[in-house]
Order: sequence, then C-alpha cells, then structure tokens
Amino acid sequence: MVSQSPPTDRGTGGGRHAVLLRGARRLGYIYAGVLGGTVVLSALIGVAVGADVLRAVSVGLYLAGAVLFLGCFVVGARGPLRGVSRTGETVPIMGARRVRRADADERSEAARTSILLFALGLSLVVLGALLDPVHKTF
Repeated sequence: MVSQSPPTDRGTGGGRHAVLLRGARRLGYIYAGVLGGTVVLSALIGVAVGADVLRAVSVGLYLAGAVLFLGCFVVGARGPLRGVSRTGETVPIMGARRVRRADADERSEAARTSILLFALGLSLVVLGALLDPVHKTF
C-alpha cells in the first residue's frame, strides 16, 4: 500500500494571510486583463474608425466602468430569496421548485461583490477621465 501525503500549499504557507495574498494576486490579474483588453480593443476600434486613439481609449474605459457599475447594481439589488431545485441545489428563482431565504453568508458575499465591482468600475472611469483629451483633468 502506498502512503500518500496530504496536499501541500505549494510552499506558500498556510493561513489566512496566504489565502488573501493569492486572492489579491488573482484579482490583480483579472483587473489587468480587463484593463489591457479594454485599452487594446478601444485603440483598435479608434484606429479603424479614424478617431483619436487616446479619446477612443478613454471612451472604452468609460464603457468598461459603466458595465462594472451595472454589474454592481445587479449583484447588489439581488433579493433575499434563492431558488432551490428538486435536488436541493441553488438555481435561478424563475425555474425553481421551492424558494428559501438567503443566509447571512450569501447576503454578505453579494454586498462584498457589489462593493468590489463598484470600486473597480470607479477606477476605470477615473483612468478614462485622466486620459480623456477632450476634458482635461488638470
């Protein structure tokens, strides 16, 4: 019989601090991807239509920020009820067999996600405002 050792944390150490650090790193990668993708796509569209590239990038950042604001609203305005399927899994309320109240963890997660989307959206809008050649910030 082969003895197996328990899974390790790949040398990063255990504990809450390490988990938060890895989560922050993943969030940074996602934010950098959204920011970089928005800048590249906006610049390409701006070049294709013959617009000023800096203006196109700023408008793209405004739009990406607005989408995150919309996500903030949708997540934050979610009601206190959750749908439950026949097997007991959480499903959208429209196709649910039963309805249950969301527990405190679910409500807390929705609030934190909403705050995160707001902060990320605000940062994109502020970056767009700083880059916008039509409306000089300083």
